[in-house]
Amino acid sequence: MAVTEANTKSSLHTRSNSLPSAPHPLISQHEEHLQKLRDSEATSSISSSSLSHKLNGLLDLQDCTDKLLQLPMKQQAVAQKFSDKCVDDILEGSLRLLDICSTAKECLQISKETLSSEGKVMKLYLQLRVENTWLQGTS
Repeated sequence: MAVTEANTKSSLHTRSNSLPSAPHPLISQHEEHLQKLRDSEATSSISSSSLSHKLNGLLDLQDCTDKLLQLPMKQQAVAQKFSDKCVDDILEGSLRLLDICSTAKECLQISKETLSSEGKVMKLYLQLRVENTWLQGTS
């Protein structure tokens, strides 16, 4: 009787190595964020709201990437379905994102410098105008 109980227990406790059929939701989110950034790259708008929108998209992608990298090993097995080409595409995309961020930073710095210069010119103009008015009033 002890032998049949042991056989029954061992047959009930089998393990399966099957992986889920659908990719992890973070993988789908990551692909969506990448696609949104690719789509926004096609637009040539340079407004501050457009830059802000694109930078927010970069932050979303970075958050999603961080979450993907923090998946436990069992869930990373699902992520291994990415081929070498996908990994290369992701790395290439990351480099492009760094370039975009660098360019955006440079644009904002130039805008800041331009506004500062324009402010100095306006201040000088107003000072000269006040002095000219004062000189005309004394003559």
